[in-house]
Amino acid sequence: MRVCPPHPHRMIRELAYAHVKNMDITELDMITSIQTAMALYEDRHCMGVRDIDSNNPGQYIDSYTWLTFKTIGDRSKNFGHGLRQLIEPRGYLAICAANRPEWMITDFACMLHSIISVPIYCLFNDRDVAYIINNTKISVVVCDNEMLPKFTRLYSQCPSLRHIVCMDPISKTTVENANLSIHYMTDIERYGTMKYYESVPIGQTDCLTIIYTSGSSGFPKGVIINKDAFWSNFLRCYSPSYSEYVSFVYEPLAWSSGRKSVIIAFLCGGRTGFSSGDVSRLMEEMALVRPTQFGGPPTIWNKIYSEFKAALSLATANLTPDATAVEKAHLLKQFSKLIPRRCRSISIGGAMVSSAVLDFMRECFSHCLIYETYGITECGSVAVNNFLENKLNYRLESVPEMGYTLDDKPFPRGEFLVKTEQLFSGYINNTDETRAALTEDGFFRTGDIVELHTRLIRKPRVRV
Repeated sequence: MRVCPPHPHRMIRELAYAHVKNMDITELDMITSIQTAMALYEDRHCMGVRDIDSNNPGQYIDSYTWLTFKTIGDRSKNFGHGLRQLIEPRGYLAICAANRPEWMITDFACMLHSIISVPIYCLFNDRDVAYIINNTKISVVVCDNEMLPKFTRLYSQCPSLRHIVCMDPISKTTVENANLSIHYMTDIERYGTMKYYESVPIGQTDCLTIIYTSGSSGFPKGVIINKDAFWSNFLRCYSPSYSEYVSFVYEPLAWSSGRKSVIIAFLCGGRTGFSSGDVSRLMEEMALVRPTQFGGPPTIWNKIYSEFKAALSLATANLTPDATAVEKAHLLKQFSKLIPRRCRSISIGGAMVSSAVLDFMRECFSHCLIYETYGITECGSVAVNNFLENKLNYRLESVPEMGYTLDDKPFPRGEFLVKTEQLFSGYINNTDETRAALTEDGFFRTGDIVELHTRLIRKPRVRV
């Protein structure tokens, strides 16, 4: 895996981290907090994408272009006003695109006008995408040029779909050949500068977004997240930031974790660099953005560990134990350069990694705090490094048919049931799955078998 040199450009600190007034926005509601951040940090860098070689559109160059908070704020407001000609408040709008500023601009526009956003993962197949559109009765899709053919192809199967808004320029031929209304995002934003609509407040228990996860029936399940549940993700995660806060997002924004990372950075006055999505370029893009924190799935860390083991095996063949130790230390130092020195924390999410990989990460990336997170779309964060979240309500239920009971020694084992501030409201138009997932007293059945450790420690731990 190639290690890239440090950032080749001198950072203009006044642009990246412009001075702001000392204001506390932690007591504001969600929409006011977002609007305040747009104004408070208006001159700071906000979101960036990797630059493409103008002479060779298939190649990237070693730099990022950054949009300021003001640009993101203005475009979000204008796009929201423009969308109101296509969709009414409380309507359903899908977002399906690679990670880029326009994804978040659409998300913010929906929040400002009480439009329910429905992120669609780009790798969902045609059957699942058509099911999502019909299950939620989506009327507007906002997508990029890569995903546009999928939605024009599925249009005839989706009676509720009326409009597609493309983030990229579209040809006249594409518009003329389509059997539905296709718009260019910039045109919708331009319309929004001329036609003003009042923002529409979202009730505390109103649905804010629907996130689809894989379903046991073979179709995705739409997780209903209300405003309070969504906002509680951020209340304890941010405060006005006067030091460097840089996020690098590789995980899809259609996933809860990727979207959450961007919003936390936004509320902190930090900036987010988006990965191009090409895993082979991940480390070189990390070197360009130089994040202060980074989250990634186990596949990334497993690959790095495998490459380290292969390099170590090759380099230490026929060496003495002392020489092997020296070579290992040298390789660890080289591999540590994969994560920039100013990165303070790494979070692992989506699944657990092996203890061997975790030990390697802590030894190799010793300049970072390593957090192994356990969370579920339906209930948010549950545990960090196996320690349960402070405000978590939980219990275990025996599963005797699988050999797990609360009487197991030395620790009780069973299915993990939780109730959190981020708890979902059910699965949209799916009462059977909702009834199966929630107990009568409102606990969510995670489906995970855990071992509960509570003795001799102040904070409970679980081992999944």
